[in-house]
Amino acid sequence: DAINYIPTAWLMTLRFTLSVVVVGIIFKKRLKKNLDIKHLKFGALLGILNGFGFLLQNGALAYTTAGKTAFIASIYCAMIPFVNWLIAKKKPHISSIIAACMCVAGIGLISLGTDFSFSFGTGEQMALISAIIFAFVFVLTAELSHKLDIITLTIVQLGVSTLPCLGWALCCETMPNFSQIPSTAWMALAYIIFIGTALTGVLQNRSQKSVAPVQASLIISLDTIFAAVFGVIFLAEIITPTIFLGFIVIFVAIFISELGEKPAEPQTPSGN
Repeated sequence: DAINYIPTAWLMTLRFTLSVVVVGIIFKKRLKKNLDIKHLKFGALLGILNGFGFLLQNGALAYTTAGKTAFIASIYCAMIPFVNWLIAKKKPHISSIIAACMCVAGIGLISLGTDFSFSFGTGEQMALISAIIFAFVFVLTAELSHKLDIITLTIVQLGVSTLPCLGWALCCETMPNFSQIPSTAWMALAYIIFIGTALTGVLQNRSQKSVAPVQASLIISLDTIFAAVFGVIFLAEIITPTIFLGFIVIFVAIFISELGEKPAEPQTPSGN
């Protein structure tokens, strides 16, 4: 509901600005204790990637359905083993290669129209690029979680995520008239800030200290099911048989990508 009254980039700017305030206040002692140049440097890297990823993913909603956006963006799960190979030098299992091929097939099915014409438009392209970005964010977060304080890193990440969104908002969007935004939109925004960003941001990054990137992304990708279902219920979106089949192929691919991955090795507790 909030996106109907607040342009995408402004919504993302508010989302990250207010969520970093919330998390910063809750963990102010921890932030003061651990903040240094390393946390600023790597947190800024994650924040820039995260900001552009969310801009593209949410911006895609203006061009395609919530269901399509969610399922295409979830392909980052199948990309993670390859990004992990690039960054952590861990060779992907054969199951990851199979899953990647299935994801391509799934995208093809989602892109087919009722007359079987192929359409992979601006929205779908934006969602796919966001998936690539989030794959890098996941792997980098997993690597850094064992070297830095993950809460401090998350606070910096949330704060810097604001910058790409604010830049885009100032350059390309009209500032919303906040006095005309209804209470229902403010309630939706509050949920996005406190639950959808502050709480989930901390829990997601914290979990990656003890869970392998592919396994973590697999669990988090389950939100695509809810996005598709809620899109039908609340937004009256239509899911054709080919699109539904594409959803199933991508979802199965996500599980297959996890089959050959080894669980993360237990780490010595360090207060992160």
